[in-house]
Amino acid sequence: MSKISLEVSEISLEVANRRIESWEKRFEKAYLYLAYHAAFPLALTPDILYRLWANFQQDIHGEVLGIPWVAVADLLLSSLCDEVGHELYEMDLAVRNVLLKVLQEDEKFGQQRINELSDFLLEYVRQRLQNDDPDIKDFAQAQQWTALAYTQPGKVAHELALEFSKLDFNNKAELIRIVSITETFAQPLAEFDPLLSYARGMGKLARGNLEAATDQISKILEGENKIQVAGVDLPIPEKIKANLPELFEQLTIHKNALIRSRFSSRLFLSVLALGMLIGGTGVGVYIFRFTTSQLPQNSLCAKETYSLNDRISLGEEILLTQDTNSDKEAGVKAFSKGDCQLAIDKFNSYRQTNPTDPETLIYLNNAKAGQQAEHIKIAVSVPIGTNPNVAKEMLRGVAQAQDEVNSSTGINGKALEVAIANDDNDPSEAVQLASRFVKDASILAVVGHNSSNASLSAAPVYEKDGLVMISPTSYAQNLTSIGNYIFRTAPNVKSIADSVSNYAITKAGKTNFLICVDYQGMDNQSFNNEFVKAIKAAGGQINSTECDISARDFNPSAVISQAVRSGANALVLGLYVDKIKQGLAVVQSNQGQLTVFGSPTLFTDETLKEGIGINGLIISAPWYPAAFPNNIFPQQAQKLWGATVNWRTATAYDATLAIIAGLQRTNKRDELKKVLHSPDFSVDGATGKIQFLASGDRKNNDIFLVKVQQKPGTDKYEFVPIQP
Repeated sequence: MSKISLEVSEISLEVANRRIESWEKRFEKAYLYLAYHAAFPLALTPDILYRLWANFQQDIHGEVLGIPWVAVADLLLSSLCDEVGHELYEMDLAVRNVLLKVLQEDEKFGQQRINELSDFLLEYVRQRLQNDDPDIKDFAQAQQWTALAYTQPGKVAHELALEFSKLDFNNKAELIRIVSITETFAQPLAEFDPLLSYARGMGKLARGNLEAATDQISKILEGENKIQVAGVDLPIPEKIKANLPELFEQLTIHKNALIRSRFSSRLFLSVLALGMLIGGTGVGVYIFRFTTSQLPQNSLCAKETYSLNDRISLGEEILLTQDTNSDKEAGVKAFSKGDCQLAIDKFNSYRQTNPTDPETLIYLNNAKAGQQAEHIKIAVSVPIGTNPNVAKEMLRGVAQAQDEVNSSTGINGKALEVAIANDDNDPSEAVQLASRFVKDASILAVVGHNSSNASLSAAPVYEKDGLVMISPTSYAQNLTSIGNYIFRTAPNVKSIADSVSNYAITKAGKTNFLICVDYQGMDNQSFNNEFVKAIKAAGGQINSTECDISARDFNPSAVISQAVRSGANALVLGLYVDKIKQGLAVVQSNQGQLTVFGSPTLFTDETLKEGIGINGLIISAPWYPAAFPNNIFPQQAQKLWGATVNWRTATAYDATLAIIAGLQRTNKRDELKKVLHSPDFSVDGATGKIQFLASGDRKNNDIFLVKVQQKPGTDKYEFVPIQP
């Protein structure tokens, strides 16, 4: 695709062309045709894009474009679109401009198709323009201007000028909204340069840059401090009027100050449209809110004194040492010195080639948070040293939730900062980290720990000193009974045992169960007890063969043979997360003799790599990608990480999301505990609606069963859901 010169920076244009070229190479030409049309609306929803797909299946000559319906979802989840709210997407301005330019120049479409798209969008927003909700009406108005900008630019220029003439310049949110919309139409309104210059000046004023605003406005002044666009007199704010006589003197002083200073502060204000689809019957009602971002960015951030090699990092050291390169190392070094902008640049550069590394995304958002005068801090504790894959699965959930809230308006305008800690799933390390967290008054909650061994040891510390802990992965039955500050988004072992036992006995017809556990793990003792009760309650019996995988003389083949001789026809595995290999050795020794059932611990890539021996293994889990068909979390995760995620990412995301929702109501530790326990507290997460029982466990925490099966025609294996 040829490079097109537009009113965007060379970097933005280069990135836009690269994204479009990547899309064009990945899919057939028909997919690109849909992207051309999708660039026309100011923002996209699944409903709008589906209607574009349905209404524009032919070019202007009547030739069928052959756009498949799956292109709708593929486009929304591609790099061409960014999700800015619930079921609301935007294209970057540079991407929109390139696509619309090509649409206009392509003989298949041209100006005729622009006119048709304009008619389509005008009809789409017609009813919404009469809505009593000002937010819906405002967004409909912006979409109407979009429709008219390419067909009646003079009318749009006149209406935008009228909007500016009625503005209260003290209302920065509304000012930024009109400025942003006007700048979006820079291409079709190119002949109305005074309007565009005026909008840029007002934007600089809203950003607090009076000198630049005065300079911009002075260039378009007509006689007697007057500006007129499309027959409308545009007001000049009093601040600018007072500043005009001193313009050149102040600009000189400002320029010299910049030369003397290494860094200059920059305030980025953006318009965020938050959409929520309400109702159905094919005609959705959308609520859109335009707000000024409250997350300003500066090159420097407060330099702190960090303790290196202390198992905790905000971004000053790399904990996932196996995932790094020179950019990540340079970013960490810059962060530790207080140069947040350089850290941001380096972390962004690293993520271009290493998108699956959650540590870096957390550090990136921490660097951005550090540019604020105030931010909110939480911590997450994971087993980086002993089980880095599980640690990364959990961190991806935390990172995704942090990235989403900080890309929006933060927590009541404050960015979320996350401290990462490595506890190695070691109970003593977990206690030490918990003690440090409770003493740091800036930490308002903790996501973690991973294993029940670590969580059970640390929980009394959190309870004693009043700090909320939400574990996304610990299912020991007695965890939440430790106190009111202890919560979890993982299921408890009783619900796992009941679900698995019911299926094994009533659906799979199993009657005699060999239970293999690691008796050194506190959670696995609980696992054994709950499964014994659940199996007996469902009408099954427990095989008398002892199976302790942590025993020194443990011989899995001998144990399996003995169990089979004594009538066993099923095997239940309860494993400590760091003993997965030992547990899988039992599965391999089984060689299909017993039907094997496992806990969520076995839901890992490590399990799938075991080959034919694990074929048929049935595992319980609180989430899998298709478990919640209307939930967009899997698609968002795929887009963010470039790969699928598992249940630990989903429950860690939900734990972080619950904390964020609670902190929206209060930033006090004791009050946060009360909010999470409140009957009216809820937030929609990856695993459905998140609410907590009085115990701290999840309400309605579903359990799903998946089975390991061989992928057809390959030697690889995958988890396949078992239908209830």
